[in-house]
Amino acid sequence: MTGLRRFIAISLVVFPVAVFYILLVGLLPGCGGGGDDSGGPPAAAQTPGQPTVTGSTTISAQEVAMHNSPDDCWIIISNKVYDVSSYIKLHPGGSDTITPYCGEEATHAFETKDLSREEDHSGFAYSHLDSLYVGDLGG
Repeated sequence: MTGLRRFIAISLVVFPVAVFYILLVGLLPGCGGGGDDSGGPPAAAQTPGQPTVTGSTTISAQEVAMHNSPDDCWIIISNKVYDVSSYIKLHPGGSDTITPYCGEEATHAFETKDLSREEDHSGFAYSHLDSLYVGDLGG
């Protein structure tokens, strides 16, 4: 019985630590990643369409429209272009929430979670846009 008690004692310590770590790094949707409890971006976070990445690449709507499949998916959020191809399969809401917008404008869908809920994405989602930024919409 001593082995079982030791296992239970260790489990009672390891499990909460593991849950805390998962929440801390933002692996659960809507949790961690620097966001606040409201699910919106933290006060210091970038808003969509204003990535910290700097560049002068201008991309036409016609160019974005050519990237219209799940394997090659660009979307427009607040006149900024993002390549979300590598993220589609990782999206907590499922790939079906993004794929209808491949090659298209997706600002309203992003800001309202595709009308499924009138709430904002997490701070993590906003900050993750930076790594997916391709350029500004133009022409």
